[in-house]
Amino acid sequence: MRILHTSDWHLGHKIRGNHDYTDELFNQIERICQLTEEHKADVLLVAGDIFVRRAPELTKRLAKILSPYVQRGLHIILLPGNHDDREHFRMMKALLSLEQGASDRVHIIETRCILKIKDVQFAIIPYPNRELLEPHRADATGKTERNVVLSTAYANLVRSVIDALDPSLPAVFVAHINVAGVTTPSEKELSYDEDIRLGRADLPVASNLAYIALGHIHQQQQIEHPIPCWYSGNIERLDMGEREDDKGVLLVDVPSEGVATVTTWEQDMSLKLDATPFYDIIIPATDLENLPISYPDSDRAFLKIRLELQPGDDPVFIQRRARELCPRCLDVTFSGQGLSRTTGNVPD
Repeated sequence: MRILHTSDWHLGHKIRGNHDYTDELFNQIERICQLTEEHKADVLLVAGDIFVRRAPELTKRLAKILSPYVQRGLHIILLPGNHDDREHFRMMKALLSLEQGASDRVHIIETRCILKIKDVQFAIIPYPNRELLEPHRADATGKTERNVVLSTAYANLVRSVIDALDPSLPAVFVAHINVAGVTTPSEKELSYDEDIRLGRADLPVASNLAYIALGHIHQQQQIEHPIPCWYSGNIERLDMGEREDDKGVLLVDVPSEGVATVTTWEQDMSLKLDATPFYDIIIPATDLENLPISYPDSDRAFLKIRLELQPGDDPVFIQRRARELCPRCLDVTFSGQGLSRTTGNVPD
């Protein structure tokens, strides 16, 4: 079986300043669907955070994109992450089934389950919401202690799902969770104060387990583990903190025996996604007119600009001109000799 592993689509996300990001995200989804055909994938696996807000119009648009691929035989697995509204997920199941008329190939996961597609088992656990771990919530009081207790309960849940697998068939474990020790580009590791975590020692191991597909962390990365274990990362840069991230999907080949082979975009450039540029730049105000030349993609990029003023420069005019040249400018600030007490930084 061949799987295209992706996650964290974040449909409905808006860039600071209420810039609409809908078309960029759907363009990436259309490209991902094309990749399933180019690489002859059997399953498109989306490991959580499909939406960030309840929006029927987004669901209908997603159904319209997915429909022809499902009709041609593609299986699609969608599980909720921490941003997904569970009621919306139930509504999405009805809408997608109605649009596509092939509900046996559209797998909308609501709670933990074992799903079998073409003799491969998928052991799936969505992000642990209140309903999933409610029996354990009363065992702790403070937020940190509660997350430790819930993390332990989640690890036990993982073990119980893995134990229920048929040992004669290959299996893939899927979850939307933070694994202990994983860091973001800022080198920050999420703690129990912030999130439920799955310990490295609690990652599943089984003789028939071929692959572990994770969502939640936005940077594509492999977790050191006996079984190939990967975060696919998200499909678009969502803010300035991701401006240096490259985005892509993972191609996973699951054999009838043994572990999976994983292909990254670094190994196959067709799996790399053309992510929207984000720039944090500092330039002299006198170079402002050359900015579209220096950054030829500035018409689609999101920019944070710091302009160095000279005495006599008019910051109000310069700020207005910066926004004319860069319609997606997120912020304009000033520094330099021309920045006086009376001038200051002009508020957006």
